[in-house]
Amino acid sequence: MRVLVIGCGYVGERAADLLHEAGHQVTGITHSPESAERLAAAKPWQARACDVSSPAQTLAIAAETGAVDAFIHCASSGKGGAESYQAVYMDGMKNLLAAFPSARPVFTSSTSVYAQTDGSTVDEISPAEPARDTGRLLRAAEQLALDAGGAVARLAGIYGPGRSFVLKNLLEGKSGVETAEGAPDGRIINQIHRDDAAAALARIVTQELTGVFNVVDDAPMPQRACLEKLAFLFSLPRPRDTAPDPGRKRGWTHKAVSNARLRAAGWTPLYPDYFAALRDDPDLASSILQLVSEGGAASLPRAENIVLIGLMGCGKTSVGRTVANMLGFQFLDTDHLIIEEAGRPIPAIFASEGEAGFRLRESAALRRLIGRRHCVIATGGGIITQARNRPLLQHLGFITWLEADPELLARRTAGNNDRPLLRGGDESPLEKLRRLLAERGPLYKSLADLRIQTGELSQPETAYGVAESARIFFSGRRRLAS
Repeated sequence: MRVLVIGCGYVGERAADLLHEAGHQVTGITHSPESAERLAAAKPWQARACDVSSPAQTLAIAAETGAVDAFIHCASSGKGGAESYQAVYMDGMKNLLAAFPSARPVFTSSTSVYAQTDGSTVDEISPAEPARDTGRLLRAAEQLALDAGGAVARLAGIYGPGRSFVLKNLLEGKSGVETAEGAPDGRIINQIHRDDAAAALARIVTQELTGVFNVVDDAPMPQRACLEKLAFLFSLPRPRDTAPDPGRKRGWTHKAVSNARLRAAGWTPLYPDYFAALRDDPDLASSILQLVSEGGAASLPRAENIVLIGLMGCGKTSVGRTVANMLGFQFLDTDHLIIEEAGRPIPAIFASEGEAGFRLRESAALRRLIGRRHCVIATGGGIITQARNRPLLQHLGFITWLEADPELLARRTAGNNDRPLLRGGDESPLEKLRRLLAERGPLYKSLADLRIQTGELSQPETAYGVAESARIFFSGRRRLAS
């Protein structure tokens, strides 16, 4: 099948990837030549620049690509108002239908066209009568696609790696429960993960589906339930009640959107709800934590745990157990969590899945610790090498680097056969430890709230230093928060 994807942004690019991986001939259309050049260099599918609001440019692209079987219009209006909606959606659809008269159109719309405010469940036959000009323009563009025998995908709020307004706003202290008459727990939040949205578009195209489809996950949630659960998980205060925002571009609505029709067409979401995505998407939580940290608008919340980092043999397990006993905390070891989840020892995981597979399991173990408190967490020596892990480590607690000379580490690990990175190859264990310290030392240093040279202290002295430093750290943060 030959498919055009108009608008290779957050969702469109992923949809183009999925279609190409399924064996279809894909051409991605972007507004700017710079984006087209970037995609052409990075993707196995073709990319072209075109402003589809221009009839001449759209006809020129049609002459270049020839006839296609289908196109997906998922271009974005950016932050523009009615004028942008007219140009991108209405004019764009008219120009595409004229340039590709034999192609089946799929128009990507929004569940915001449902203007219900009574908390009811809406499906594709429910009234879609938006009050704002932007919503009415979306409906008009939908009708163009439907009149041409095509399909409309109404997407809920999109989130995924690097994009989650619900979590980001909460972390930055900008969230509130928008209560109103008939909505004491705020409006209902309808969301869809980017990958599930892209998979829905690909299915609609390849299965030649027609009509309207709601693209939303299985679990619309009232704001209060969603935000309070997130606040608990990320060690934040409960969100306050606020009035509905009158400035919302597409209006304030309160409804639960049903995905039953799309599910009946064979689509199943990889992430059935937002909290499943927080647990299972390797990059969602860490990427949003990183955005907040880099933005500087708010300090990253820190769970009341102690996180121990450092090379193998530095004493994370022995010191960690002592600290946990001193404070009455639970002791956790990410390596042990991985072993329990996999049902086999770490050398066996390395043998069957390689280091890359082990690192994926390690990141998953960290994500499962979100929401835990009063724990001492001993981590694997290489956990800091994965960029996605570092924001999670910073959030999970007070970070202590237990440091030791490679010579001491080599003696401590000499009789241990459960450390695959020290075995095999041309380097001796001491040479490997020296190299690992040179590679990882700057990362340990950049993350650590406390750095302790364990070779100079007894185990009880090290444990006391960790426990007392963490107590002072969290006492200070509690005073600032009060």
